Amino acid sequence: MNRLVFLLAVLFLFASCKNSSDNIVSKIIDNTNSINSIHYKITEKYYYLNGGDTTTTPYEVWAVRDNSDTLRGGYVWIDNNYRPYKMVYDAGNFYLSIPPKNTTVLYPNFTEELITSVDWVDVFLKPATLQGQVNNSANNTVISDTVYNKKQCAKIVIKQPKNSSGKANTFTYVINKTSLVPEWAMLVSKTDDYTYFSELYFFDYEFDNVDIAVLKEEHKKVLSDNPVGPGGADSEISRLEQMVQIGEKAPLFEGEYLSTGEGFKLSDFIGKGVIVVDFWYTHCPPCVRAIPALSELYLQNKDKGLMVFGLNSVDNQPHSLKNLNKFLSKREISYDIILTAPAVDIAYKINGYPSMYIIDKDGNVGFVEIGYDAEKFKVFKEKIEAMLKE
Repeated sequence: MNRLVFLLAVLFLFASCKNSSDNIVSKIIDNTNSINSIHYKITEKYYYLNGGDTTTTPYEVWAVRDNSDTLRGGYVWIDNNYRPYKMVYDAGNFYLSIPPKNTTVLYPNFTEELITSVDWVDVFLKPATLQGQVNNSANNTVISDTVYNKKQCAKIVIKQPKNSSGKANTFTYVINKTSLVPEWAMLVSKTDDYTYFSELYFFDYEFDNVDIAVLKEEHKKVLSDNPVGPGGADSEISRLEQMVQIGEKAPLFEGEYLSTGEGFKLSDFIGKGVIVVDFWYTHCPPCVRAIPALSELYLQNKDKGLMVFGLNSVDNQPHSLKNLNKFLSKREISYDIILTAPAVDIAYKINGYPSMYIIDKDGNVGFVEIGYDAEKFKVFKEKIEAMLKE
């Protein structure tokens, strides 16, 4: 009899927990559906397991629901207050405006994450997506009560299985039970090669106080000052076609050695060997993953005539130099970092990071690559080794 009572008690508690979990998700969805617009701020901290550094970026987000937009469900404006960039999603198009370079990159039919997979933008625009994630039988979801910053919260952990590329993501939201919006969230992305963390801290929420007409007028001004570049950015092939081509003269430029402050001229190195210039910045995950590979490549081939320079036009502003130096102090980089002006990126027609050019002994572009992964870098390395033998 006692055993029966115990089992009934356990079943009751399990059912209560399940009902409570279902209830909080329903409350979040009902509350979100009752709000037409949202404005909030985010501090993102991202890092790699055993990477030894944390990169921090502040954002400000405005989102307005629009059910006529079947692709994403609304209008989004995001200020990246670190670079600074403007990111706008409007009617299926994503605009990345880069004022320091007086240009905007257009990504049509954009469905990718805006900041990270847990930035809450898509959940706000289409609240049912959260229920879909929770109810998906392929996911392992756990919902529990927690306290965060002395506030009563619900913790939602959604573990997804590995996808076709071998990546397994875990989403965690800490939801304020009163306001029913996130206080904190984390994305953990695991592959066989690395584990990546993105933590988001949410604050300064405003509800139903966004004037979409004002945002759209501001967007027109931003596009007027920073016109959309030709050709768009639909694919990596089209992006490569827009860059300086193999056989063309590599644009000459000047910069400054980060380590010493001394002047740098590319012309001083033309004809002395094979040169790699890597366009990168600290808040770019594939850029960070490329650093160890480039360092090893340089150490293996510097005695054969290889020179490698990391060009950074993004982190060389007064407010970001401190973070750049902190970032580099925690990594072993064998090659020199050169601070450059955005005009250098423009001259090399950079439209994605990292972008790596190989410059041959005659000063011509020998090869170009966008992005970083092991397979791409294997080809890149083979090209360098062949050019060093010429």
